[in-house]
Amino acid sequence: MLQHLLVVEFKDFGGDTISPENVSLKIYDTKQNLLETITDGISQLNNQYYYDYTATDSDFIFEFSGFYNNKTVLSRQLVTVKFTK
Repeated sequence: MLQHLLVVEFKDFGGDTISPENVSLKIYDTKQNLLETITDGISQLNNQYYYDYTATDSDFIFEFSGFYNNKTVLSRQLVTVKFTK
């Protein structure tokens, strides 16, 4: 198992930072199958959202999402697990 600090900062189309409501986190495998949905334990500091995630030793995709001005906002990122010597 590996520990990952997942971080997101939401921005609007003008590049300004926004603070959405009801932020959640979804974890997918690389074939885009949903593995879990997380709503508790997401921290916010200085317009960034954090979650300390424990993953298996394989690549995964994380997606933070929330609502801003009654519209869904989201951000996805692929995490590639690499072993070093």
